[in-house]
Order: sequence, then structure tokens, then C-alpha cells
Amino acid sequence: MNLMKNALVILAGGKGTRIGGGIPKQFRKFGQQNFIEYLLKNISINNFDIVVIASQKNYTKKYLKNLTNRDQITKIIFSLPGMNRQESSFNSLKKLKVFNPKNVIIHDAARPLVSNKLIERVLFALKNNETAIPYVSYSDRQLNRNNELKEKIKNIQTPQGFKFKMIYSAHLKFKKKEFTDDASLIQQLGKKIKYIKGEKNNLKITYPEDIKFFKSFKKIFFRHGIGYDIHQFDFKSKKGLKLCGINIPYYKLIGHSDADVGMHAICDSIFGSLSMNDIGYYFDNNNPKWKNANSKIFLSHCKKILQEKSFYIVNLDINFICEKPNISKYNLKMKKNIAKLLSIP
Repeated sequence: MNLMKNALVILAGGKGTRIGGGIPKQFRKFGQQNFIEYLLKNISINNFDIVVIASQKNYTKKYLKNLTNRDQITKIIFSLPGMNRQESSFNSLKKLKVFNPKNVIIHDAARPLVSNKLIERVLFALKNNETAIPYVSYSDRQLNRNNELKEKIKNIQTPQGFKFKMIYSAHLKFKKKEFTDDASLIQQLGKKIKYIKGEKNNLKITYPEDIKFFKSFKKIFFRHGIGYDIHQFDFKSKKGLKLCGINIPYYKLIGHSDADVGMHAICDSIFGSLSMNDIGYYFDNNNPKWKNANSKIFLSHCKKILQEKSFYIVNLDINFICEKPNISKYNLKMKKNIAKLLSIP
């Protein structure tokens, strides 16, 4: 089997007793999504070849069924949780062993506010290190009983990044012991740990008051953008027209790329909504690299930026102003193609 590059483990086996309620907090919906759905929607899941979620079968079937129905490249599988966090983590790693990933990131489902930026910094740190462990420090005065602590304490977070073979071997060696997180196993091995700055917003939701914090950061912010594009017909060619990625038997449009005015206008509307430059800034029409390029490359770039900035499309309206050709019979195909490329439900 080919070597996979990156894998993501999400530990969702906790019972969440401290927060109360009937079901574990990670499966409760706050708005339209539970913690796991919210997490996966707000990160660039395409950074990973595979995702493993440690979850009880009954919870998986009832609360995570939408995850496997999504149109995506990244494979999502499930593992059973253990009696404690360490067992749950090892069960997930055992599921991954057959896929042989190079790197693995292990994350707690109870930290849904992790940013895509932090995940990508963990992955970047793994290029030159065997581990990448985020932490935060606080300026509050700290006491141990009545003794003041002079040294700043590192508050360890997830997502924690590892070379897969190292963390798998550590779990295998210490499977009869119990540690609070995966980085502790590496410490026990005496290996050097690479610490990176975490995020204070990346709170572990543990107590009822933490839900208020989560909701305050989960507020929806709307942005709007308008884009348009104009190209001439090439009357020397009776075919080659492409609109929203769909081929239409009519004179093609003159342009440096495939001249798909629909996709170009969508790109400009996205760039505009994010206060960025127009499409020509990022895909110069004098650059031979983009000669005859498929415009879905440009749209994929826009989608990636939206994910990085934790935005998603709520509504998209496209108008073509033309007497010919009659494109009404291609409407549904165009809508479906754009929805697929931008992961719009």
C-alpha cells in the first residue's frame, strides 16, 4: 500500500459527565452542528488522507451519520473507544496501521474551536521534527499549595502531532500504563518534544460555563461579494464554450485560460467578500502557466481560502447576460458542478 502522508485522529469517546446532560457533549448539537461536525467543517480536511474518529457505535450511527455522506476526497473511518483516553488513542492508531501514514495528528473532540492555522502549523513543524505539541501560557500568578511558582507553566493542548511509527511504538510499549495524553508517552521514552505556541481560544469544553465561551466564538459573521466577467465569442470556433465547468456546443469564448466566465465571476465574488484582490492578481493572464487552464483550479483555490478563514458559502447567485446560446437546459448541471466544487450542500 502506498504511503499516506497525514492522518487525523479525533478522540470522541469521553462521557462528558462534568458538563451534565443526557448525551456526551461532543455529540450534542449547538445550532446545526455538534462539536465534531463543527470541527471538520472549519478545518481544511483535505490536509489529511484519512480521518479516524474514536466513538461508540451507537453514537456514531445516531450523531455522525452525515459525515460519511459528504462528497469529499478524505476518507473517514471509525474506531471504538477504550476504557480511557490512552486506549481510545491506541485503538485509532491500530486502525491506521494498515494505511501506514507518515504523520498523525491526535485531537480531542472537546476542543472544537481549534483553528485550521494551528493544525497547519503542527503539520509544518512535523517536517523537521518527530513531534509537534501546542501549549499556552498564562500571566496569572500561580501557586502550588502555598508555594508560588516562579517558572511559567506550559498548558498542553491538542492537536498533538507525531511521526506515526514513533507514537505507535510508544503506545505498544506502554499499553499497560495510563497517561493523560499522547505527548506523555513520548516523554516517558525520553525523546525530545518540539513545543509550539497553541491558541487560548482552543479551549477544552469541560464545564457548563465553557459552552457559553464556545457559543460566543461560534457567532456567524456574514460577508458579501460581487463578481462579474466579460469575454468575446470566438466565431471561428463553433464549439468549446464552457460555463461553470460544463461544456456547451457553441462558439467558445476568447481568453487566456478556458474563459469560463461563470467560474471567474464566482472567484471574484469570493475574493471581494474576503477583501482580497481580484482573480487577475492571483492568476495573471500573462503567465503561461495559466494558458488554457481549467478554471476549476481557480475555484479550488478560492475554496481553500474560505476554509482557511473559517467561512463557507450560504448563497450563490449567478446570472449570464446573453441572447445566445439558450443555456436553460444546462442550468441543473452547472448548479450541481459548482455545488460539488465548493462543497455546498
